[in-house]
Amino acid sequence: MKRRMFEDRMSSFPRSKIWDETTQRSVDRVRSYIHRLPRPTISQLQHESAQERPLKGPVVVQSEILPPPIEDDIRQALFRTIEGLGKIEFEKPTSAPVPVEWIRKETQGYRTDLALINGREPAEQAMERSDDLMILHVHGGAFFQGSPESYRPTTSQLALLSGGQVVSVGYRLSPQNVFPAALLDVLIAYLSLLYPPPSSDRRPVDPSRVVFAGDSSGGVLLFGVLQVLLKAASTRPMRFHSHQIPFPIPKPSGIAILSLQGDPLHSLPSREVNRMHDLFLDIPWHHRDYPSCSIWPASPPRPEIYCPTRSFLHPLVSLALAKSWKSAPPIWLASGEELFTDGAKTVARRAALQDVNVTWVQFEAMPHCFPAVPGLTNSSQARILMEKWATFCQLCVKGELAGQPKVKASKVGFKDAVEQPIFLESPDDLRFEEIERRIKAKVDLVEQVFREELLNEIPPKL
Repeated sequence: MKRRMFEDRMSSFPRSKIWDETTQRSVDRVRSYIHRLPRPTISQLQHESAQERPLKGPVVVQSEILPPPIEDDIRQALFRTIEGLGKIEFEKPTSAPVPVEWIRKETQGYRTDLALINGREPAEQAMERSDDLMILHVHGGAFFQGSPESYRPTTSQLALLSGGQVVSVGYRLSPQNVFPAALLDVLIAYLSLLYPPPSSDRRPVDPSRVVFAGDSSGGVLLFGVLQVLLKAASTRPMRFHSHQIPFPIPKPSGIAILSLQGDPLHSLPSREVNRMHDLFLDIPWHHRDYPSCSIWPASPPRPEIYCPTRSFLHPLVSLALAKSWKSAPPIWLASGEELFTDGAKTVARRAALQDVNVTWVQFEAMPHCFPAVPGLTNSSQARILMEKWATFCQLCVKGELAGQPKVKASKVGFKDAVEQPIFLESPDDLRFEEIERRIKAKVDLVEQVFREELLNEIPPKL
């Protein structure tokens, strides 16, 4: 019976008309995993998604725990920025240690262990080099899944292709830690590069050598940190690990994100237009009858794992609502034809109108985070994307984007993988006012449906 229900469910999903057999099989495999029976709990999904995956190529990796600062200045600056950008109620998390992985190309031959070179760990030697590209990477996973260890195939590729070092951040996951705990962790990780703790032997990294990179919800956190750097206001000196922080807070040299989750509630047209190309259709853990565990449902109950529903009206949660990117560093955004495309493109459009250097690359008929999809990691599209991602990071730290066009947009075809220039703005794009209206309407709808579901679960009074 369950098998028949599962097969009926899978057959009901739309299928792209232009996919080849390999792409269709790869997407079906992921959809089957998401909708498998019996359904795993959120705790199980969190555990599965954090498992270590193999490195790709001759790289070295070292783990480290970044201590939180003893000062409270940056934490309070984050809270003031949140309150200044939108009126929402939110829990104020404490600062916590932040686990990171340092990944760099091995120059002494192929090795993925931590064997000593000249009496010292090779990754330690690499960390002392502060004069090259440093990529601060934040993984995706809908804010409740993933880890630096599970993202090693991506981060090791970025290290090899860019020739730089990747610092992969492990942040506090939802639902145990709601917004803005993860945002605070990523902010602490970034500032720890610029202003290392007194216990560290590492030298400070110049922010001009740092590029933000990540995917999906990880991109939301990195763009959120960028908003904090752009908007943070201070009437007094701030300190971090005993260092005096200049004002304005230094920005990275660029930000490069794949499959940005700019509209987390899927309020915009790409949710329907791109359904046939994407992975995450009718996500099972959004339903009230999803199996419970120690961490979900939350108490008090809420429909969304990351934060209370009204928080999705805040621009640090729904980036499509962020109205200003003025003075932002160069932005690179890549997307498949996926549910999140419109939200990501909204960020690109707003930034381009504010004289920010913006690159938009769309991949025809490709699903969310396609370079990480088993079966698609070696596709032509995945190879093109990874090379473009790494190249952009290199150009940022070399300062070679200044002489190029401010806005570049292109589309990579599915069948031939040929890149063609396009206009960033399209006649089909919604006005920003309409985008904001639809996101607010979706928040109201999610709240209404959830209230009705809760009422239906209350036993009638006798």
